[in-house]
Amino acid sequence: MHSATAVALRQLRANDRVSRIRLIVADDACPACRAAEGEFVKNAVPVLPVRGCSHALGCRCFYQPALVEIYP
Repeated sequence: MHSATAVALRQLRANDRVSRIRLIVADDACPACRAAEGEFVKNAVPVLPVRGCSHALGCRCFYQPALVEIYP
């Protein structure tokens, strides 16, 4: 798994400032993506693209960090 989203997820998991990871979905997301939306502990984040995504443009979900602290 070497996609850009896999790399992003790996980096978020390795970052000590990231406490949890949010899965953000588009306003017009399909039911599968809507069901996957939320905030997760680092080791329980769904892999992108969301399995079962049925949107005509494909999965447009992305990861967003929930930070412990913003500045060093």
